[in-house]
Amino acid sequence: MSEIAIKMETIYHVAHDVLPEKATLFAGRASDVTEAIEPVLAQVALAGNHAIASDLGSLSVEIFAHLRELVRTFNDSATALDRIADDFVAVDDAARLWFEGQQQYVGDPDLPAEPTAPEV
Repeated sequence: MSEIAIKMETIYHVAHDVLPEKATLFAGRASDVTEAIEPVLAQVALAGNHAIASDLGSLSVEIFAHLRELVRTFNDSATALDRIADDFVAVDDAARLWFEGQQQYVGDPDLPAEPTAPEV
């Protein structure tokens, strides 16, 4: 395998497989935070709306926001790497020849949707 093939394979693999998988993982974690906090806050409300409910709600929103930002960063990075590699294929003969046999990398990466914010 040529040096160009190794580098192109790595770039496309990260853009189309690794980063979308990581984004999906963190999007799931963000959803987990949302699903976990809602019943806790409901129970705290039944117990007389202790002040900790506000703290827990704020903390869950902050954690969610950071996880959503990770998802955005992974998605943006995957898109950028894919475009960089596509640009390289457009101007380099060796890269173009390699790409012709790599149909799994045609098109944009399949990226997960951003998680939906919790309602607290």
